[in-house]
Amino acid sequence: MERKFIGGSQQISKKIAEKLGKDKVFTNSPVISINQEAKDCVKVKTLQGKEYKTKYIILACPPAIQMKIHFFPQLPAIRNQLMQRMPMGSVMKVILYYRSPFWLEKGLNGTSMILGEEHPMFYSLDDTKPDGSFPAIIGFVTGDKCRKMTHLSAEDRKMAVAESLAKATGCPEALKPIHYEEKNWMEEQYTGGCYTAMCPPGFLTRYGRALRKPIDRLYFAGTETSIKWSGYMNGAVEAGERAAREVLHNMGKISQDQIWIEEPVSLDIVPLPFVDSFGERYMPSVPGFMKMITFFGIIGASTFACLKYPRLLGLLRK
Repeated sequence: MERKFIGGSQQISKKIAEKLGKDKVFTNSPVISINQEAKDCVKVKTLQGKEYKTKYIILACPPAIQMKIHFFPQLPAIRNQLMQRMPMGSVMKVILYYRSPFWLEKGLNGTSMILGEEHPMFYSLDDTKPDGSFPAIIGFVTGDKCRKMTHLSAEDRKMAVAESLAKATGCPEALKPIHYEEKNWMEEQYTGGCYTAMCPPGFLTRYGRALRKPIDRLYFAGTETSIKWSGYMNGAVEAGERAAREVLHNMGKISQDQIWIEEPVSLDIVPLPFVDSFGERYMPSVPGFMKMITFFGIIGASTFACLKYPRLLGLLRK
């Protein structure tokens, strides 16, 4: 489900760090190596040269970013291959600020899905503050459109997005933003993209079992490893709790059947489930679809041949 936090969702991370204490949370400390060669501990080394010792490691960064870390001993072959095959998505977040929420004045809610190669922005939402101040539309530029937009200047990107919004809403006021902000997640060294790692066709059937599989005292979390809401904050929380319970089970603190626990439903905002159509529920995989086409193609060709050439049917019976 989509929710907004007054003051921003980063408060969650900041409050958790505050509760844990500065002596337990270290920012700006990229990990460059994880060493499990010792029998009694795991050694973690940072880019600044600091070394930490622990009994267990939970790695919650995207698989592609894990390739920046040196592992001792080296990781299993399947894990190495997995990390190479999960690239981060290409996403840019843009925010257009206006003097007034013209979309509300015209009976629109600010949400739009814009299709077509000529439109860079794929999805937009109203980002006005809860008290009505700072009227704004937030949007997302994704995939090839995002990669193409990186070759433009910030001013050209602003106008391209504004033109898309103007056409989608039918409001010429969209062409006159008073301020523009953008974030190109592809530029981030320690994410490499957004919102999550992408699974190309066939990836999960070949490597899916290794996605969450622990390696000695190394456990894997992160939204990419969640079983629900992968790519979202919900998925990240679920994966982190599951990985923590895996460690607790290894320590003998909980039983194995306590590892996988469903997150309780919020009593404040009850989620509405997505209802899949019949086709979505029973649609075969790409290989299965091709086999189905081949099978029915053979049946169809055989039926056609027998009807058109009945003598052939008689020969087949003999």
